[in-house]
Amino acid sequence: MQPMKLTTRELMCLRAVVNAGSARASEIATAVRTLRPHVSRALGTLEDKGFVKTKKIGLSKIVAISETKHATLLRRLVLEFGHMPLEELLSGTSLEVLSAICNLTPSNRRETAQAASVSERSVALVLEKLKRLGVVQKTGLKYDVPPRFQTLKEFVTEYRRYLNQRIAQKFACDAVVLWECNAEFIIESKADQAKNGFQLTGVSSFARFGVPLIAVRSYFFYSPSARRLKLEDIILHSLLLPERERNLLPTLLVWRKQRKAMNMQYLERQAERYGATETVRQIMAYFASEGQERAPGIPPWDEFVVKAQEYGIL
Repeated sequence: MQPMKLTTRELMCLRAVVNAGSARASEIATAVRTLRPHVSRALGTLEDKGFVKTKKIGLSKIVAISETKHATLLRRLVLEFGHMPLEELLSGTSLEVLSAICNLTPSNRRETAQAASVSERSVALVLEKLKRLGVVQKTGLKYDVPPRFQTLKEFVTEYRRYLNQRIAQKFACDAVVLWECNAEFIIESKADQAKNGFQLTGVSSFARFGVPLIAVRSYFFYSPSARRLKLEDIILHSLLLPERERNLLPTLLVWRKQRKAMNMQYLERQAERYGATETVRQIMAYFASEGQERAPGIPPWDEFVVKAQEYGIL
């Protein structure tokens, strides 16, 4: 996993490029008062991260801000909050912590550390800095970024999305990200083997639990933690897909077949974390009422019964 990180020097170079519009590496080195080789290395990593682009003019290389969405938002951030110490604000593990807050709104340091994959001590130091600058506040029981810093929130979200897409493309060139939450995401691809932190999930993994399905494309879940997925995770992932990709009938079949083996407390806890609580409750009500309570997207009870009998579930 590529860390969501910018160094102080990289941020200094980005500010210089934004202020200049475009500039030679030597001009950037002068602006940030750093040796040219150090600046060249920083610009190289920034180009790899999609923040800057370079163009050769004669013997000179001209550097400008890239057209990627996260680079455009970073430019706006520098222009809007140029008076703030952005080099201090965004360097080190700050972006990982901000990404966790923007995507998961954790309620304490421990939750933030788990979501950001950094130590609680690092989270404490970053939160102290962010609170001092007014960038993070406690809304109710949750950490949040106030509306005044909406551009920062959009930048952090887009940069995370860019990094997720890069990871997905390295796994499979045809990978399409269908759902993401911070550094975890689900892709669709024609690939048929799990590797590099990607695991088969959703309907692509239902055969493990007695409901084999034939499909042209597969669904994979990626997480930096790379722990083995539980039945409850796989069911939940099938519910997180966009409606156009979601077919709840196979999920209902697995749910009913494995209902005695499911840890409902774990499923509900994870559903709350990912914002799928309502869908889980609708399915529970559907089963409890034998289809009398049926939310949109859930098949009629008689259709479910027919398929369940085919699979030997009822």
